[in-house]
Amino acid sequence: MAQVLARWAAGPDQALIERLGERATRRPLALVSAVPTQTRAVSVTGSVCQQRCAHCNGHYLQGMTALDAICAAGLTDVRSLLISGGSRPTGEVPLADHLDRLLALPADLPLNLHVGLQDGSRLHPLRGRPVTVSFDLIGDDATAREIYGLDRPARDWFEAYERLQDAFPVIPHLTIGLRGGILSGERNVLDYLSRRPPPALTFLVFRPTPGTALADRPVPDPAVVAELIAEAADRLPCPLHLGCMRPGGGWRQRADRLAWLAGARTIVMPDRTLVADLQAAGLPVTIGRECCSLSVSAPEHPYE
Repeated sequence: MAQVLARWAAGPDQALIERLGERATRRPLALVSAVPTQTRAVSVTGSVCQQRCAHCNGHYLQGMTALDAICAAGLTDVRSLLISGGSRPTGEVPLADHLDRLLALPADLPLNLHVGLQDGSRLHPLRGRPVTVSFDLIGDDATAREIYGLDRPARDWFEAYERLQDAFPVIPHLTIGLRGGILSGERNVLDYLSRRPPPALTFLVFRPTPGTALADRPVPDPAVVAELIAEAADRLPCPLHLGCMRPGGGWRQRADRLAWLAGARTIVMPDRTLVADLQAAGLPVTIGRECCSLSVSAPEHPYE
């Protein structure tokens, strides 16, 4: 650990690295490098999205496989599916409209469902299958209006999250800086989750995306990201993940090492220098080949 801190301590983050380094050993130091080549991302709506949120505008549907193509070609090279799609104007991803096709998939195939804003009652026929739900939480009404275009209070997301938990394991996701690169409600989400500890919490980070209303907004500073993850590590007795949706390049190199120090022990597509530095210091790094939400196999809290 001392070798890692010495390597990273130079530069503008020195004080933060020293402070985070003092607390890093409160959690196991092993990194899970999630490289989800065995989980295929599938869209039930193809490239179509009616909601057109300010931060995405349907952009991230372009790289997904259509559900019809999956059903026609079969599954030979993956172990699991991430099922998502474009949202209706209400915020719901219309997965239930495709239940017949989802139920036709192998009953033992792990599925990670991205459901949007809904209580999941129409998805109950999938209960009993290896299904995990990923659910985005927001903590203020302004984010609902400005980003999702919905005139609904943030408590609607909390209520939907609770209803989904009645039927499925749910991994909450929290996007740092979703409101155009600024913090707005993230700590309200941590307050809520501290009263209802989840099996894991996945952090995402706002990234300005071409063709969206927020394309020119700044990315959150890596130090701000690390401080929020560190706060979560203090308040939540569950694993913390840093998910796939975050900026790349030099930002990622700086942010990933800070996030690991802060307590994120599963990082999707981590910066290569982070992996190399940990391995050089003799710290364990394991590779996960599926979506990080699917790696949470039981609702235990190992950091209590």
